[in-house]
Amino acid sequence: MKKIYLVIFVFFIYHTGFGQLSGIKSIPGDYSSISAAITALNAQGVGNGGVTFNVAAGYTETASNLIITTTGTLANPILFQKSGSGADPLVTASAGVSTTLDGIIILKGTDYITFNGIDLKDPATNTTFTTQMEWGYALLKNSATDGCQNVLITNCTITLQRTYLSSVGTYVANHLTTS
Repeated sequence: MKKIYLVIFVFFIYHTGFGQLSGIKSIPGDYSSISAAITALNAQGVGNGGVTFNVAAGYTETASNLIITTTGTLANPILFQKSGSGADPLVTASAGVSTTLDGIIILKGTDYITFNGIDLKDPATNTTFTTQMEWGYALLKNSATDGCQNVLITNCTITLQRTYLSSVGTYVANHLTTS
């Protein structure tokens, strides 16, 4: 009898712990950071009706190379948006690691995703071409036949280093994240 309960318990935990994301999620709240939300999104995918991440006005985070690989659909879109009045949420870049492949938020073949009012900044403390960001938002392909489609980036301020000629606020290119 104990074995049956254990099997049912494990089945329940597996299916409730790893279900696709849908509905409205708060950052902070449901997720401690945008990075944590992206990790969950990539691991679990998008469920029925899509998922909206409401990022609190004035929220700040330090991160780089946040790669989103999960794709939405017309019926199941992905939305990251500012929630509430006040300053836009801000993701400040940590130090980059190369002179050609660093971005703050990178979309890898992602479709039907929107960023509304999520600002990005490469700080003045990233002083070398290696530590500075090449891209704020980057839209890159996942494979030879899977590029980004139906992406909307609106009401976002992207601040990169002006001394670095390779920096681009919103970068769209026909290459992989590794090339």
